[in-house]
Amino acid sequence: MKRTAYLILALLTLPAALTAGNLSVGLGYPYVSAKYDGGKLSAEARMVTGGGVQVYAGRGYWNFHRSSKLKGFTGLEAGYIRFDTLSMKGTGYEASLFIGGEYPVADNFYVLMDFAPTLIVLRHDLYTDVRVGGMEYVVNLGFYYRFGKVQGKAAPEPDKKTPEQQAPESKAAAEALPAAPVEVSTAAAPAAAPPQVSTAAAPSPEAVIDELIKQLDSKNWKERRKAAFELGKLKSPRAAEPLIGLLDDKNERVRGVAALALGRLDDPRALLPLMLTLADPSSYVRASVAKSLGQLKDKRALMDLEDAAKDPSEEVRKAAEEAIKKVKAAPQAKPGGKKN
Repeated sequence: MKRTAYLILALLTLPAALTAGNLSVGLGYPYVSAKYDGGKLSAEARMVTGGGVQVYAGRGYWNFHRSSKLKGFTGLEAGYIRFDTLSMKGTGYEASLFIGGEYPVADNFYVLMDFAPTLIVLRHDLYTDVRVGGMEYVVNLGFYYRFGKVQGKAAPEPDKKTPEQQAPESKAAAEALPAAPVEVSTAAAPAAAPPQVSTAAAPSPEAVIDELIKQLDSKNWKERRKAAFELGKLKSPRAAEPLIGLLDDKNERVRGVAALALGRLDDPRALLPLMLTLADPSSYVRASVAKSLGQLKDKRALMDLEDAAKDPSEEVRKAAEEAIKKVKAAPQAKPGGKKN
């Protein structure tokens, strides 16, 4: 009932907003938006998409300056991020404080531009403890169309005016004509897109793996964890033994990511070490091991997973229960090595 009432209210107010010139639609690179101008305050909904990244954001504007041409504003933006790119998938959020202005280029058309220092935080769906965050300095540029009458202008009445009265208007119109063909260069406006993760070019995949394996011995636990994470993405059999050795790392975050990486390798050599690591004192590591045993789908791990399903930690119990389902659903191996 409430939804119906809200829908009816929106349908009743939309025509008024359109005819009053308060509602605009915008097209930037690479976003689309709907903007409502309420005078001192404005609101905008934006959707950004491109390169496997989607951002759904809301903006609030304070219009601190208005003249016949230029409008100055500042405000806040917050958005939800989803990404699936470069073999990575996850979610995140962004928040920014922006300042800028808008300028009309023709009747009902205007250009909006602002500068926005933006905080972006991303989290991987699989490696849930891995977060990447930082500040980005973004320039947004968009081309907008405002519905209804242009604010501050009255409809002309040429048939009620003498030629002398019409002459100044004709002159003003002639002077305004060069403004009509102004074009917005999308090539110069990449700022609305969320940052994409960049990877350094490597001489060869084997060289990359060699370097990552070396980093597993780093004194910095964050570097060891990152190297394990990258090796899990590459799924190279060469990484199995070094990652198994990392299951005894003194840092629980490193042990957990190493366990998850072994699950992605799908290497039978990891089965026994992972089963033994189910006794790790860290619930995070035990949950990571259970997830990886579910990916290996080896029925020899069922008994250990059933014990893990009784773990005091809810996180471990859930991971073990999901792993048991995956193992039981896996096809049986025949003596010849084939699966049903």
